Amino acid sequence: MEFYERLEEHYDKMIRFKERLDKERLMLQKWLERYKFQSVVDVGCGTGLHAILLSQMGINVTGVDISETMLKQARLHAGEMGVEVTWLLSSMVELKKNLNSSYDAVFCLGNSIPHLLDKIAFEETFQGFYDILIPGGLLVIQLLNYYKVYATGNRIVGIHREKDTEYIRFYDLYPSLKFNILIVTWDGDSPHHSLQSTELYPYRKEEIEISLLKVGFTEIEYYGDMHFHPFDENTSSNLVVIAKKAR
Repeated sequence: MEFYERLEEHYDKMIRFKERLDKERLMLQKWLERYKFQSVVDVGCGTGLHAILLSQMGINVTGVDISETMLKQARLHAGEMGVEVTWLLSSMVELKKNLNSSYDAVFCLGNSIPHLLDKIAFEETFQGFYDILIPGGLLVIQLLNYYKVYATGNRIVGIHREKDTEYIRFYDLYPSLKFNILIVTWDGDSPHHSLQSTELYPYRKEEIEISLLKVGFTEIEYYGDMHFHPFDENTSSNLVVIAKKAR
């Protein structure tokens, strides 16, 4: 995906890769203690933050991303941190075609699902998730809570400054949802900027539930973040969906 290929030199700084390691490690440890999985596919893994942390915990991890640029950086991180992760270049919708193994869990975090722009790709992706899970396997999806985004009209996703560079992530909400990253680099008093944009689809809880049930998932739960706080469509920043493959 060209959107992420063009972010090669900025992505890790924008998401604060190194600064988030300790916090994300503690979060994933709670998931491991609660669900006791031993193998995970991290779909939309980006530069490998969660895949690498899970590998450090002794989990057999396959990190999947559609961007070779993201995977190139993920391999470098894994080497620097001394872990082994299997990296796979694949879209979400073609996941089943490109994987031959079964896994205890599929994680699809970081608002990756909204990149699926049509219903057919959306349902085929969920079918692929289902097919690569063992019976009783766990699916975890994290995306932004688009009820709240549209109700409040808050277009700002995040603003982060790294030395002389500012990263401003924001939405265009109408006529369709567009995600934008404005990068402003300061040279003294002179700013230089670039703008990257990509279209997303604002999936809501009901749409996700219908598709999960259609392909056979059960025991569907909803949380407002990755720390298992209850989901409230008016206040939660995230929608975290947990489902299990039928036994």
